[in-house]
Amino acid sequence: MTVRFITQWNDDFFETFYKFRNEIHKDIVTSFPETIEDYKRFFSKDSVFIQDYDWVAFLVFEEGRVVGKAILSKKHESSVGNLGFIDWINRVDVARFLMNEVESFAHKMEIKSFKTPVDLNFFVKYRIRCEGGGEPYYGEPTYPYYYHSLFKSTGCTVIETWDSYRLKKMSGLIDFFKKRLTLSRKKNESPKGKRVKTHIRCVQLSNWNKELKIIHGLFIEAYKDMPEFESINFEQFKVIYKDFKYLINPLYSYIVELQGKPVGFSINFTDPLSILAPLKSKKLNAVQKALLLAKLRLNTSCLMIAHVGKIPGPDGQEIKGVQIQVSNRISAFAWYMRKVIVTFQNELSPARRSFNPDLQVPYAKYVLYGKDLK
Repeated sequence: MTVRFITQWNDDFFETFYKFRNEIHKDIVTSFPETIEDYKRFFSKDSVFIQDYDWVAFLVFEEGRVVGKAILSKKHESSVGNLGFIDWINRVDVARFLMNEVESFAHKMEIKSFKTPVDLNFFVKYRIRCEGGGEPYYGEPTYPYYYHSLFKSTGCTVIETWDSYRLKKMSGLIDFFKKRLTLSRKKNESPKGKRVKTHIRCVQLSNWNKELKIIHGLFIEAYKDMPEFESINFEQFKVIYKDFKYLINPLYSYIVELQGKPVGFSINFTDPLSILAPLKSKKLNAVQKALLLAKLRLNTSCLMIAHVGKIPGPDGQEIKGVQIQVSNRISAFAWYMRKVIVTFQNELSPARRSFNPDLQVPYAKYVLYGKDLK
């Protein structure tokens, strides 16, 4: 086996890179074909990420055929690396060869440990789904399941776990609403000067850039203590989420304000996988795009409670009103969905404590691997 690596953008290299990825992922329903443009936004000389990241990309060949690939990256000042965009055929010798090359470069980059799979950073794509569980849904970090054994064969160990769970819909939502009602009563029973009055509004898609800036600020503040979190600037955040406005329905996505200042958010959407999967690799005209958007807006297959976050109030305490406002909206719209899934919950996730554990049905599990380097 031989390896080819680059540390600066090269069209031919990334043409080979993404085509190998598409071949490996062709039978995974949640994976959509990639193009070279997907990599240019992160690694080309004009990328907004280049100013903050060091990276090296690898292609492993055997008899002229690609058998493995990966990109090792890190922020300039960090000693922790992210090993992502990783794919390999189902052979231990290939995995070990690639990992040896990665570790050799990691030492040169003064990386003391790395996490995998993490595509560049926390916001792009990280974690890997474990085998089993419910039907896959859009946005899951799904790879061929043999990847788990290959990670373990190269000395990587599980360093974090997450799960998605399905709510027992009616009883779960009723319980959720009762909890928020109790909090509301406690709030109203507090001294008048201590009352916290919040206001909820839908995300305004017509002013997406402004709304995205608000969500970015709230996201950074709310998630900064989560494991694997890495801060990114707004221009980078915008590149990652620029197309998300076509997936979300403003009826299900909210910003909560306190005295006119944004203090919390809940970004939810209906699972678009069944609508988008048949359109893989197809080019749509203007009419077809309009019809697609209408289908996405009318979709009631599965409500994904995706991102819930809030920042501390003026006195540094938790703002109960954020959960109260959001729960009222979720209760109003979720009842007619076929199912409701709360996604990617770590034990520290803000949404986890909002739902009764007895009313959560395990749906899918995810892990993150890591390795300390000598």
